[in-house]
Amino acid sequence: MSALVLSACTAKPASTASDSGDDPESASLTYWYWAESDAPGANDWMKARIADYTKQHPKVTINLVPQPTDTLIGAFTTAAQTKTGPDIATQWATMPVLSQAWAGAVAPISDLVPKTETDNWLNTQENTYQGKLWGMPIYLMGIPLAYNKELYAKAGLTNPPATWDELLSQCTALRKAGVTPFGMGNKDGFFGAWFFSIVGKQRWDSIDDLKQSMIKTDFADPKISGFYEALAQLKKQNCLNDDIASLTLDQGMQKFGAGQAAMAWGTDGLVSGWAKTLGPDKVGVVMTPKWGTGKLADTHNTTQSSTAFITSWSPHKKAAAQFLAWLHQPANLASWYEATSIFPADKRFDQASIKTDLAKQIWEFDSKPGAVWPQNYLPPSVDSDGNGPAGQVVTSGGAPAAAVQVWTKAIDKWRSQHPDELKKYTDWVASS
Repeated sequence: MSALVLSACTAKPASTASDSGDDPESASLTYWYWAESDAPGANDWMKARIADYTKQHPKVTINLVPQPTDTLIGAFTTAAQTKTGPDIATQWATMPVLSQAWAGAVAPISDLVPKTETDNWLNTQENTYQGKLWGMPIYLMGIPLAYNKELYAKAGLTNPPATWDELLSQCTALRKAGVTPFGMGNKDGFFGAWFFSIVGKQRWDSIDDLKQSMIKTDFADPKISGFYEALAQLKKQNCLNDDIASLTLDQGMQKFGAGQAAMAWGTDGLVSGWAKTLGPDKVGVVMTPKWGTGKLADTHNTTQSSTAFITSWSPHKKAAAQFLAWLHQPANLASWYEATSIFPADKRFDQASIKTDLAKQIWEFDSKPGAVWPQNYLPPSVDSDGNGPAGQVVTSGGAPAAAVQVWTKAIDKWRSQHPDELKKYTDWVASS
């Protein structure tokens, strides 16, 4: 959900006779890992956990390979074609995971970890298909709207926006005071993709409205794609930073962290980091102002985001499953929150450890019922070919209709070029 590029991936060949077998206490595992972009501090936390685990299990080794955001899906797709590479891998929740499960690249984790354990995990519905759980959540994450109270005061504003009209009006007031309203970046297409999930859902009554537009209804229906009118309003009202089209998402958000913009959408961990940098009294958060009138307009956008799963070709599935389940032990949940300020995706997380008013507000948002992140429900090729590029059209000054055409072309291409995935998707929609 962000654009920070990490180190490149490496491949691991298929097992040899010397490492065959499935002894959870004797294995060499490779873990293709992604989380740092969502949760700064995640890489160091995982390295420390691996050190602890391998000390406790001396015949187990775990090679951690952080993955770049830009090639996260593509690199694993290539690995799956040759059934080489990781024993444990990461993809974003739901369709990036389920599409690989449908292709036979993922082993159901519910076959390897007892239900008494998985019942403690949160948001597992995002990766459930035909009664099986295909991946493990590590953390929950939402995207609140952060605002700088000091810059708001400079513009004579006392309260953050609750409605879309208030947001547009405040952009005008901030510009008059010499303040850039938003600090975001869309050179990589990630801000536009976020906007789709944050604002796009506000005219829908359920996520099924989006699913149906993938398989049979018209994405051009204003109920589905009208959110580009809202994005165009932000552009026309001069709400967005002037250089949004030339900055990546993380570069654009840095403007807020540097006190150079009054507002920004950011992950929970980034918002907490901004508060530490700018001062806890300067940063507030609100849910995204209401633009639409659908039932989902009142919901937040919490997701497990980064999902860990076990590859179908791993010769060490039991060892991988034992390690992943161990990551959910209470001591590890506590150390995760301490390292990242992101809430663990587990019922056993001690909420008493949430100390600051800002964190308590973020938890209130993240724990709201009905939360959904629509990007999870897009076929991966539609997300990459439609969602990201379409948002770039509008933030570069193009018309909403042109953005919708990008989506329509991507959906038609997916339907024609991926008939097997389309059938699985259709069956999934019908059964959910």
